[in-house]
Amino acid sequence: MPNIVALKLSGSHPIPAGHRGHKEEGNVLILDQLALQQQISANFIFHAISNYKKTPSERKTLDFIAKKWLQIQMLWREFRLRDKQIRRRGHKDAHFLEHGYFQQELFELVHEKYSAARGCLSRDKRNLLTGQPALRP
Repeated sequence: MPNIVALKLSGSHPIPAGHRGHKEEGNVLILDQLALQQQISANFIFHAISNYKKTPSERKTLDFIAKKWLQIQMLWREFRLRDKQIRRRGHKDAHFLEHGYFQQELFELVHEKYSAARGCLSRDKRNLLTGQPALRP
């Protein structure tokens, strides 16, 4: 699977240095660090989802599904909270809205993948509870 996050962010552009003051430079560095952490979190989420989908249906027990669901939920919460931090910083100064993080659609992409994974895990759990065989997408 290609690194979707890296592809999405390759078009990101930082705020040009000429548009920053000394205090703003520090804030931009913090924003850059938070955006980098978002990239890492997004990759963890994508890998967790991908690994779950690759797991053979024989290993997908109710306990296994519950553990994977908790793992993906925890990663999603962390991602969502950091997005809120970034957006709060972005609302403080109009220049921050020029930051690459705001130009991309990483949050929407991760949310879409998370929602699809939630549906997949729910379906697998429901199939186990009703005794139906697991379906392959």
